[in-house]
Amino acid sequence: MGINLMLLSVFFKIGLFTFGGGYAMIPLIKEYILKYSWATSNELLEFIAISESTPGPFAINISTFIGFRNSGIIGAIFSTLGVVLPSFIIIILVVKFINKFKNNPYLENTLKNIRPVILSLLIYSVINISSKSLFSSSGVNVINLILFLALFLFNLKFKLSPLKIILLSGILGVIFLK
Repeated sequence: MGINLMLLSVFFKIGLFTFGGGYAMIPLIKEYILKYSWATSNELLEFIAISESTPGPFAINISTFIGFRNSGIIGAIFSTLGVVLPSFIIIILVVKFINKFKNNPYLENTLKNIRPVILSLLIYSVINISSKSLFSSSGVNVINLILFLALFLFNLKFKLSPLKIILLSGILGVIFLK
């Protein structure tokens, strides 16, 4: 299978089996990019930062970026189609049968019980990303830790939009992490 079909297939699986938004897909993306040597763990952190700081949905941004990096424009198109198609198909099917599912207790319980799984994936991603961002083989990266804590507390107090926090962190990163 060529790289473009592989990108389509992998991102279709990621799009199909990810519930809870783009960040919940990070563990699956990491698994596949390492398996196929599409990027390193550190490069994935850069992809995540770039994908989060650009306009649009995270899932589309990161899939497009990984596809482009590995196979140019065609790879970006195939990766993006792969991550979007499952949701598109599911939405069409749900809309078609919405009245049948409306009061189904099994569906309601299934969706309710998926929430802890999504939470565990998100927490795993936070721990994984923070361990690489805040710690290295030589110990704690003090500047990164201070920046993280300052931005976290600042955001708790002032409740800034994600865009403003990202811009602020970028500015602070340029100033302190030369």
